Formats: sequence, C-alpha cells, structure tokens
Amino acid sequence: MRTVQEVFDFSKEESLDWNDFIESSENQEALAYLMRWPNWNFNGLVLVGEHGVGKTHLASLWAQSANAVCVLKSCLNNDPRDLFDYTCDNKCNFVFDNFQDFLADQHWLFDFYNIAQEKHRFFVITDVAPPAMWNISLKDLKSRLSLLPVVRILSHSDELLFKVTKKLAKDYDMEIEDNVVEYILMVCQRDIPEISRVLKILDKLALQQKKNLNLGFVRKYLRPQTFDNSDLNIMMR
Repeated sequence: MRTVQEVFDFSKEESLDWNDFIESSENQEALAYLMRWPNWNFNGLVLVGEHGVGKTHLASLWAQSANAVCVLKSCLNNDPRDLFDYTCDNKCNFVFDNFQDFLADQHWLFDFYNIAQEKHRFFVITDVAPPAMWNISLKDLKSRLSLLPVVRILSHSDELLFKVTKKLAKDYDMEIEDNVVEYILMVCQRDIPEISRVLKILDKLALQQKKNLNLGFVRKYLRPQTFDNSDLNIMMR
C-alpha cells in the first residue's frame, strides 16, 4: 500500500491588499468608485456582478480602507442601532455581502438605512442582481435603495482569469507553470472561488505525494470528462 506524507494544515489565504488587486476593464469602474471614498455623493454603493467576479474581494478591500465590518444575517435579530452603538468605537462603516439574503426583514433594512444617513456612515452592498430585480415589498425601502449608485463588475476575460490564477498561486506559495494555469482554466468553472479551491487541493495533493505541480500531475486529477465540484474532494479522502 502506498503511503503519503502527512501535511500540516497551514492556512493558505489570498492576499487582500490594494497593491495586489489586479485592475482590468471588467472591474475598473468599480475600483475607481471605491477608491474615491469618502468623496461619494451618496453614503451607499451597490456592486453587481455574477458569482465569482470579485465583488466580495473589492468590498473587502474597501472595508480595510473605510474601517468597515461585514454585516452578518444574524444581525437581523437585533435592533439595527446596535450596529452603530457597539462596533468600532461608533465609527464603523458596513458591507452587506449577498444583499438579497437580508431582504427577509425589510423593516430592519429601512431602519438601518435611515440610521446610516443620520450618523453619516457608509455602506457597500454586493449582489448578483441590480436593485430593480430585488423582491422588495416595502415601498419606502425600495425608493431609498433605488437612489444608490449601481456599479457592475463584468465577467472575467481569459486574460484576467489567467492573471488572477497566477496571483493566487503566488499567494499560496505555489510554483506553477503557464501551461498548467491554462489547463486549469480550461477544465474548471470560470469563477475565482472555484479556481482558488482547486489550487489549494492540488497543492495539498502534490505535497502529500512529494510531486511537482506540472501538467502531467494536474491532468491526473483534473480530467475534463469527469471533473465537477466534488471530484477533487473525493480524491482527497
């Protein structure tokens, strides 16, 4: 029976820093708007784009600059004023990731919006759909959200995905050749979270087997005719 080397599970995380962010025509408008903060005409912004285009990444970068926290859905169980009274010495701004998850309590959101204006706080909203497509029954909330500027992040081009994959590999201390990157992009789903997941698993497999992450090794585990979201996890068992 073949044995594999045990690998310590050191966390490998993407570097989230403005200097590491890869600017492109797809995200240029959103990046420019966020970097103009706090010189905004409104105290809120809606970032729209398909899953995996980098909305959360950009919102996280803005949060670092704006002393912002990510609002959790569990916050809907408490008075929205608590967010302003008990976070970051009363000076916090906010990020709502996947905003439609919060529409379960529209009165809470309405109160949050009004308090944010009252206290001159800023917030960024991310979602796959623009506000016009959100199922909002509370007219006062709908009218207020309709005032917010909406910036769309476009789907990734081949060139941008290649650059992002190389950047992720560097963040994870992986040595990976261009032909391997091209193969991964040909086989995987075209979104950054999935590419990140695949890179981490391939890296762990290579460390366990003391192999180089070359094209032959990657092809062994990523095969176009069989690959889906679960295959690599099965191989790790």
